[in-house]
Parts: sequence; structure tokens; C-alpha cells
Amino acid sequence: MRWIRSRIELAGEGYPPLFSAVTLLGSFTIVTAATAQRVPIGPPWWALMGAAVALTSLLLDLWLQSKLPCSILAAVSTGLMLMDPVSLDIAPLFLALSTAIAAAMESLRASVGVLALSIAVVVVGSLTDHLQSPAAYLLAILCGWLVGYMMLYQKLLSENEVRAQRVRADRAASDERRRIAREVHDVIAHSLSITMLNVTGARRALADGDSTDALEALEDAERLGRQAMTEIRYIVKVLGTDAAESAPTPGACDVEGLVEEYRKAGLTVEFDLRGDLAAIPGPIGSALYRITQESLANVVKHAPAPSASIALHADDEVSLWVSNPYTPGARRGTDGSGIEGMKQRASLLGGAVDAIPGSGEWVVRAIFPATHQRTSPGQASSEQTSPERTGA
Repeated sequence: MRWIRSRIELAGEGYPPLFSAVTLLGSFTIVTAATAQRVPIGPPWWALMGAAVALTSLLLDLWLQSKLPCSILAAVSTGLMLMDPVSLDIAPLFLALSTAIAAAMESLRASVGVLALSIAVVVVGSLTDHLQSPAAYLLAILCGWLVGYMMLYQKLLSENEVRAQRVRADRAASDERRRIAREVHDVIAHSLSITMLNVTGARRALADGDSTDALEALEDAERLGRQAMTEIRYIVKVLGTDAAESAPTPGACDVEGLVEEYRKAGLTVEFDLRGDLAAIPGPIGSALYRITQESLANVVKHAPAPSASIALHADDEVSLWVSNPYTPGARRGTDGSGIEGMKQRASLLGGAVDAIPGSGEWVVRAIFPATHQRTSPGQASSEQTSPERTGA
């Protein structure tokens, strides 16, 4: 039974096993009934030869992937049976079923060829007075071909949909991997950058004999290290579970706190803020925070002097400028994933990020369209009259 089931599944070529089982059983039933119709006719040798050819085609159907040999044998079998004519003959129905199978499993050109062969058998049988009412059989053959071709078309549509779903799933998995890589990169780069600044400050304080400042810098480094470990554990936890959990992501209002952390670690940062950060939507606020975080981490790693200028404006459009001293001709480490991650974040929200050298400085510019802002007219007027806050 297992062998028969496997052969039936292989004979279906992508169709459910029930399809092959029904077509094989239907063909066997038609051939048996057509042979039984001819038993009263003396010795029905033609019918018996036709039945033998038909059974051979059914056995080949279990072994051959192409259905063309089976369809040709079905036409030969029907022609042999028509040599013993009977009234209300059901032998041509074997042609209709074999034509439907060919249309469902072969190419359009091959199925049309089988259709023409089946029509030819019926026409010849009618012209030689071996078949009555040929119009009904021709209609059955045409309907069989149409049903088979509709099944083939539906199968192709289903296969295309499966492929499209697989492509979408692969793309979603790739996007998720890139998102996770960005998050891990941002967490580690930010924590190591501030930790390096704090450790450097502690070393200098110890060299100057100031143990209080050294201990304070080391405590900050320890705190940031523990915070980074907590965030990494959370990312690993989310990766290991199927539950959809929302990570506590920072927003635009947290940019000031980020700047203060770098200032406290020893980086000189000028910060120019205009507009209401609370009016910036969460996704854009998170992107602004991560872009600022990555830019300041790059300042620590690459800038010749530990200083940077930040301008965050939430006016007609949300814009962020981060600049730091840059030595012309010096090679900038732009081959990593940091800048590319910033560009990906912005593009997902309809914005853009540029990282280019200017006149003696390196500039990172991020711009998001105003359509993403959700500010009311009252908020807009209050932003226009709010004073600028600038810190060094």
C-alpha cells in the first residue's frame, strides 16, 4: 500500500494524491464499462485488445512523468473499441478524461495536440459508422480539455503565490536580521565609546592624583556597561521567543540625555535645539536618537579632537546635523555598518542621511519630511515662538 501511495503521489506531479487516484479510478471504470458493453457481441476481440492497451496506459501513468504516451495509448484503445460499435457507447469518455489529464499536466502545445488527436478519433469513428451522436462526444472532449486547462492555470497561480510568499518571507527575515544588527551595533558602539571616554578620564585623573573624579568616571563606565548588557540580554530574549514584544526604544526627547552622557564622559558637545521634540512621532524620534548616538560614537573613534556640534530642528521638516573636526585627506572608516545602518533607518521612514566631509569638518545630515510630523496649528505656533536652547 505504501508503494502504491508513493506512485500515485509521484504521478500527480504537484497535484494532491486524490487527483491521481480519482483519474486512475475513473479511467479504469470507463474502460471496464466500455468492455462490458461489448461482451454480448460474439467474441469481442477488438474490445479486449482495446482494454489491454488502456490498462497498459494506466500502468505507464504510474511510472512516466509525461502523460503524452498515456494519451496516445488512450486514443489507440478507444479506436480499437470503436471497431465493435454499440449504442450509447461510453468508450469515447475515456478520450475526454485522458484529454483533461493532458491539459492539466502538460504544456499548452502538448495538450492541444492531444485534443486534436481525440477529436480525430471521434470524427473518424463517426465517418465510418462506428460511432453515433459524435457531437455529444466532441462536446465532452472539449469540456474535459477546458477543465484540465483551468486546473493547470490554477496550479500555476498557486505555485507563483507560494514563490512570492517565500520571497516575502526571505525579505522579511533579511530585514529583521539587518534591524537586529543595527540595534546590537548601536548598543555596543555607544557603550564602548562612552566607556572609553570614562576610562581615559579616570586614567588622567589618577595621573593628576584626583581619585574622586577617577572613581566617578569608573562608576559611569560600570553603569553604562551594565546598561549595555541589559539591552543585549533583552535582544537575545526577543530572538529566542515567538511572542511579539515591544522593546523600550528611546525617542527624540532622549537626545538631550544622550548628549549629557557624552559631555559627562569628557566630549565637548554644542547642542542647538529648535522646536518641540514631543511632537516628533516615535519612529522618527527613535531614528534621530540612534543617528545621533552613532555619530557621537564615530566622533570618539575617528575625530582628531573630542568635540562635536549638534543641531536638531523640528520646524517645517525634521533635520539633524552632527559635525566634528576633520582632517582633510585622512581616511574615514566608512566601510562599516554604522553609516549604512543610519541610511537604512532614515529610508524606512521616508528620510535621507548624508555623511560627507566639509571644510575642515565631517558632517552627518539627516532630514525627514514634514508629513511625518503630527503637530497641531497651536503646537506649530508655539514652536515658532519658543526660544532656542544652546549648550556647550
